[in-house]
Amino acid sequence: MLLKNIKSNNKGNISFLALTTVLIFSFLFLLIFDICQIFAAREATKNAADSIALSIAQDLLFFEENKIKQIAIEAAAENGCSVSDIKYDYDIVEVEVEKELKFIVVGKLFPGYDKVRSASKTRVIFPWDDEFGYLKSYRFRY
Repeated sequence: MLLKNIKSNNKGNISFLALTTVLIFSFLFLLIFDICQIFAAREATKNAADSIALSIAQDLLFFEENKIKQIAIEAAAENGCSVSDIKYDYDIVEVEVEKELKFIVVGKLFPGYDKVRSASKTRVIFPWDDEFGYLKSYRFRY
């Protein structure tokens, strides 16, 4: 008699458990999707920052300083990013690139954290620098 009462009272518990399980797995799936979005955006921003830093260094090597901003904007746009900061000097180039993301779950949990940023830094090595040693081996004759 006691066993019949337990069986008759558990009819609605299975549907509640199934609903809870589906909701938990849906939440986890969307969270994994957001995390994968972060990794993909990180790869895109890192590639953009590296390519911009190297192209600016090459332009500085040939003294073409007037094209730097346009090259940076075009290279960032190819990766779906935007340039947030460019600093360059005679021998160092620093670039910071960012990409805005549209999260499903993470945006609700952590508002304001919807951008991924990457920075890249490179040295400009001119052919007449001491690193190549060309100036030590060449002698001027007058």
